[in-house]
Amino acid sequence: MSGREYRAVIVGLTGIGARRPAEAEGLPLYGAMPMSHASAYYRTPRTRLTAVCDLREEALDGFRESWNDVWPDMRYYVDYREMLEAESPDLVSVATSDHRHADIVVDAAERGTAAILCEKPLATTLEDADRMIAATEANGTVLSVDHSRRWYPHYLKAREILRSGEIGPLRTIECEMFGPRSMLFRNGTHALDTVCFLADGDPLWLVADLEDGFEHFTEYRGGGGKDAASDPYASAYIRFGNGVRAFYNSFKTAFSGWRFVMTCEDGRVEATDTSARLIRGGTFETSEIVPEHYMMHSKGALVAELVHLLEHGGDPVSPAREARKSLEVILGILKSHHAGNTRVDFPLS
Repeated sequence: MSGREYRAVIVGLTGIGARRPAEAEGLPLYGAMPMSHASAYYRTPRTRLTAVCDLREEALDGFRESWNDVWPDMRYYVDYREMLEAESPDLVSVATSDHRHADIVVDAAERGTAAILCEKPLATTLEDADRMIAATEANGTVLSVDHSRRWYPHYLKAREILRSGEIGPLRTIECEMFGPRSMLFRNGTHALDTVCFLADGDPLWLVADLEDGFEHFTEYRGGGGKDAASDPYASAYIRFGNGVRAFYNSFKTAFSGWRFVMTCEDGRVEATDTSARLIRGGTFETSEIVPEHYMMHSKGALVAELVHLLEHGGDPVSPAREARKSLEVILGILKSHHAGNTRVDFPLS
């Protein structure tokens, strides 16, 4: 594939930023699905990772050990500002702890970075989210947020059916998320963004309840997603302006999974990360929803999309203003719980 090469850097070398997937041996298969930022740049044509940054020397050493055969000339930094100044990258990945995204995104945009891939949640306060959006829009920087189910084929196909109207207007969404890491900021942001994505509307108000023992949790106090005990699960009823009613329920269990049920006037769509099915009303005829095969989804598709947007224009499938929406829902859940599980209206005051 011809064309210019885009230079990329990564800030934050946790697993989501740096993990190298295992490759199949002895099988006629090539290229494990990229599930980290580093592996996405490795597999995306016309992107070249030139530098990485982390505050921890052990993280830098671990990256070198994993990827040195691919990038022997990689440059390593402990100060992201120094890296941005020295490298002048086209693409910046932000894979740090949740509450540290804002300054990095703002600094990268103000230094002329063309596109930024930010981990979810976008931020942990609306003030931070708003200054990230302001900085990227003022500088013409594309900002895409890794709410990864927007790139999963089963959810995209489910949304296509909902939007087509073939089983009537959407009435309700049930979202269930369970597992050891069913944490509000950590993975709840994925689930709630998917609810907003499928509802295709703006939240109007909600009522909510947090995990027992989190009476102190009036604002983000997580440990960057590392400790499940620092971030609560939650339940919420969300009313959208277009009339859709959504029920979000999460719980920390040993058994892990996701499930979305979208009930329409004349049928229902059910979807998980690996499957989806359509149930038609009246006859209850059930059929599997089989999406087309794609070369990439999740991180790989996200990076490829950024390259496409830089060359052809347009908006990302997961823009910052949509990511702000799910953050506002999360903060509304906190507010409702601490007001005695009362109704909270949007926008938040």
